[in-house]
Amino acid sequence: MAKVSLIIPTFNRPHLLPRAVESAHGAGEGVEVIVVDDGSVDETARVCRTLPGIRYVRLDRNQGVAGARNVGLLESTGDYVAFLDDDDLRLPDSLARQVALLESAPEAGLVASAVLLADENCVPNGEVAAPRAKSGDVFWQVLELNLFLLPDSVLVRKSCFFEVGLFNRRLAGIDDWDMWARIAELRPFVIDERPVSIYRSPSPTSGQGSSHLARHLHAAFKHQARLLKLPRAQAAPEQRRRAVRAGLRRRVSDTLSWRAAEQLPRGHVHFATSNFLTALRISPLWAARPTHLRVFWKNSAAQLRRWRGRPEAPDAG
Repeated sequence: MAKVSLIIPTFNRPHLLPRAVESAHGAGEGVEVIVVDDGSVDETARVCRTLPGIRYVRLDRNQGVAGARNVGLLESTGDYVAFLDDDDLRLPDSLARQVALLESAPEAGLVASAVLLADENCVPNGEVAAPRAKSGDVFWQVLELNLFLLPDSVLVRKSCFFEVGLFNRRLAGIDDWDMWARIAELRPFVIDERPVSIYRSPSPTSGQGSSHLARHLHAAFKHQARLLKLPRAQAAPEQRRRAVRAGLRRRVSDTLSWRAAEQLPRGHVHFATSNFLTALRISPLWAARPTHLRVFWKNSAAQLRRWRGRPEAPDAG
């Protein structure tokens, strides 16, 4: 039996698979690499036949990333499970280190590590995103989206899935967050701030599922109300639940507002508008704070000048 099963869901991106699979094999000894083809209609099956050392599972119809991960889980034989998106990469020996961390903390459900952020070609840009927390009980931080967790950066004890169930296919884009919250309710996490993978950062034009920021954060805000009905949350004082609800409201509004202001000067008007309108919908007073409006208006004016072909006015400071 393999100690670690690493699951790679894929759909119509055969050109990315060889490098992802190669990185998976280099992440540790004896890793069971499972590629779940989520109903691709291109050359994915042919490419997978050329990849050594993988278990190839093809689905007859597209089930989404969560569905593909679930199939991979059911096919897996390892004691620990890792996930890797087909456009990202695992760092050498990273799984071996995470296995050692989990084995030293038998009560922990998963180990969460950092990632190297990269451009659309998966070339690291020098930035690192890490989970800023201490190992232990992180339930409330996860519920408030206040802990950086990506599927590419975690190693999960397989027994956790018997305790909390599979990924929820109806929560496209936030199914992983829902899973971490359910595990965090029952188990502590090990936090490791060393990078274990290279994550292709989404952009408005990258075509990644994670590029739909407004849709996913709005869905997270709505779904949090359901997570706050988990037994542990219900057992907490109402004041605690309200604080976590308010914290996510502010966090989502802040993220959407600033991302809108950031992308507007780059010409991504639809993305910026969608983000800002969603921020207003979730928290009108927070999104419309003077600081947010000032930056958004300044960048809107700059973009309008570009459309009109006028030189930008010097910044008055």
